[in-house]
Amino acid sequence: MMREQEIKKAIEKSTDGATVTVLKKGRILVTVPAAAAVSTLICLKAVGFEHLSAISCTDWLEQGELELVYHLWSYQDKVHLMLKTRLARENPQTVTAIPVFPHTQTYEREIHEMYGVHFEGNPRLTPFLLEHWEGPPPMRRDFQMRDYVKEKFGVEERIS
Repeated sequence: MMREQEIKKAIEKSTDGATVTVLKKGRILVTVPAAAAVSTLICLKAVGFEHLSAISCTDWLEQGELELVYHLWSYQDKVHLMLKTRLARENPQTVTAIPVFPHTQTYEREIHEMYGVHFEGNPRLTPFLLEHWEGPPPMRRDFQMRDYVKEKFGVEERIS
């Protein structure tokens, strides 16, 4: 786990407010303030995390936050790293990671569409999956599908 400790020190040195935890051999968890996410991605790429495999989002309704998780891999070091950051649920926005990992545009488009996160600097936050959707972000925990269907289509529940 020497390499994981070296990575931990590099992140802590370059990122203010970072919490770095080596979970086990080959697994690292990093938590940063939203303002530091992209600069941390730049640091991670410089220390060998050449592949961002996904960005996921979780709605923490009770805490009023959305959590973004960037999943990165260093194939040379055989290390998977999760970079977590939280955004206010009300008007969530952060800076795009496209300059660091150009393929993140697809992940950001999906998260924008499903959770309502605005990625500043992403030139293509157009619908990705729901071309004609006219409602609130459907993956948020407070989204009520039955109420949406009733309002949108006038469909009443059937009693069998």
